[in-house]
Amino acid sequence: MTPLHAKPCRDDRGAGLVALPWAVLAFLIFLTLAVQAAVYFYSTSVLTAVGHDATRRAAFGGGSPAAIADAERWLRSAVGPAVDIERLRWSSTDEVVALELTARPPSVLIDASALIGLQTVERRFEVRRELARFAGSS
Repeated sequence: MTPLHAKPCRDDRGAGLVALPWAVLAFLIFLTLAVQAAVYFYSTSVLTAVGHDATRRAAFGGGSPAAIADAERWLRSAVGPAVDIERLRWSSTDEVVALELTARPPSVLIDASALIGLQTVERRFEVRRELARFAGSS
């Protein structure tokens, strides 16, 4: 039978000092990737909401070039400088105003978006133009 207060083997001394930094490094890498994914999903949500609202504003303005310019100006101010808007393509017909939006969300510390496949956000919005009709008109 071995005594309860046996001395540990000399080979185990200092093992925690070697493993701990690697565990902390792995934890920080996973934390960074999780934060990057959260920022990407938040940016996607904001871009979707703001893009739809901007398209609705342009459609409410009749789809004219002035209404589209005002909606684009509002969109850029609502998104802010953190999100890099790469492309905005507007199209307007008699019935529909459409917006194609491509943007790059911000990165956290490093450009980890390429590592986890979260590089760009592409969205397409279509809003029907509504014309005011007065009673008695057809």
